Amino acid sequence: MSIEPIGFIVLLLGLLSMVNGARFAITTLCLSTLLGAAAALQLPALGGSSIQPSHLLVLFLVVAALLRPAQTQATLASMAYPGPGFWFAAYILFSVASSFFLPRIFAGATLVYSSARDTTGMMSTVAAPLSPGSSNLSQSVYLLGDLACFAVVSGLARLGYARFIALQLIVASIACFTLALIDIGTFLTDQSYLLDVIRNANYTMHTAETISGFKRIVGPFPEASTYGAVALAYFSFTLLLWLERVQSRMAGLATLFIGPTIVLCTSTTAYIAGIFVVCMFVLFCLKRLIGGPAKTPHVTFLVITLFLIPCAIVALSLVPDAWNSIAGLMSTTLSDKLQSQSGEERTAWNTLALIAFVDTATFGAGLGTVRASSFIAALLSNVGLTGTLLFAAFLYSLARASGRHMSGDRETQAIGNAAVMASIAQVASAAISGSGTDLGLLFSTTAGLAAGCLATNTSPRRATRSLANRTPLEASTSLMRAPMFSTR
Repeated sequence: MSIEPIGFIVLLLGLLSMVNGARFAITTLCLSTLLGAAAALQLPALGGSSIQPSHLLVLFLVVAALLRPAQTQATLASMAYPGPGFWFAAYILFSVASSFFLPRIFAGATLVYSSARDTTGMMSTVAAPLSPGSSNLSQSVYLLGDLACFAVVSGLARLGYARFIALQLIVASIACFTLALIDIGTFLTDQSYLLDVIRNANYTMHTAETISGFKRIVGPFPEASTYGAVALAYFSFTLLLWLERVQSRMAGLATLFIGPTIVLCTSTTAYIAGIFVVCMFVLFCLKRLIGGPAKTPHVTFLVITLFLIPCAIVALSLVPDAWNSIAGLMSTTLSDKLQSQSGEERTAWNTLALIAFVDTATFGAGLGTVRASSFIAALLSNVGLTGTLLFAAFLYSLARASGRHMSGDRETQAIGNAAVMASIAQVASAAISGSGTDLGLLFSTTAGLAAGCLATNTSPRRATRSLANRTPLEASTSLMRAPMFSTR
């Protein structure tokens, strides 16, 4: 194991998180999820695996929660039956168990594209017989980290940190936009090496690619599709907060910033998933307009998406040069994608993944065994029908919690619904191009925030009164760490 220069900074931030508590830990975690191309630790013994800063910080986040009894209690309560946390824990624990048993039970039963990387960070381009590999262990560690992140964030949201966590996600979305600008600026000035400090992971980097004259925006991530998926999640979160008038100024500003980068990132994943997300928001606003209570932002969004954008497209078609550039970009990223070498490779991955699902009698080959190009294919081929149903139960539980009417704090419910929308956006992106079953720590953060906000009807005042019934140590710990709320 070797520690990268950025790893020493991450370790220092982790120690400060343990001392300063939840606020500092959440802030560093949300910002660190942007460093998708960075490595804090390199593990040559595990096939050259790279440990990202965010995954290392999760360890300190968990320790910080365990040092405070009230937060520990809330963290454990977040996984109680029949809430979303229970199904998420069941899905992850089943996946981890499958990584040990299934690759050995079905060894040699079918051909797969392995998820394991070699010492250069490359994945095999040749199908090989199913067998255990280093990725079984690394993917298990990643998923357990996702579960820990989900549980802690959900527990903190239950203790009254929802507004603070939402604010940090808004700040992270603005930082994501800023890093996209830096990516474009360094590319145009031929100074891309300045970002090498956050592009040191053992991955294949696609940071200097162009399509139809457009620079593919990757920001702090290895490729444009990853940036597009993350940006779309932030866009979904901030847009719903703006629609619901929660942190409306900052949320509106973040939405205005991050939206254009999704259009310009040239990612097929972002475009297709973005259409799905926009349709969800249109239905959401129409529901509010018909059933109420509708606000000015809901009407504004409908006018923009259903009238102004179509008018802008018609106007753009009258400018031949601009229209030809946009049409060429859309043709390359959408209609011609399946015919490209990348499209053919990804189709082959999904085909073998689904064959592996059948050849293993729907049990799956085990977590981290099969590489695919769709989250759905990856679920079926790695954790089988059982794991897929457990994840579906988790997603259904989360969506059902969002649909329930809460008699408590309106702001908390709005934050929870925004987090659900961001989580669904990430699942939609992964369903198009996700290579594995790990949706990442940003998904765990938004899903945990949603579960914590929507799991109870308790308002901040009631939560404060309930602390009086706890032991003095638990009550004092929670009151010292919980943020102040305004009552509106």
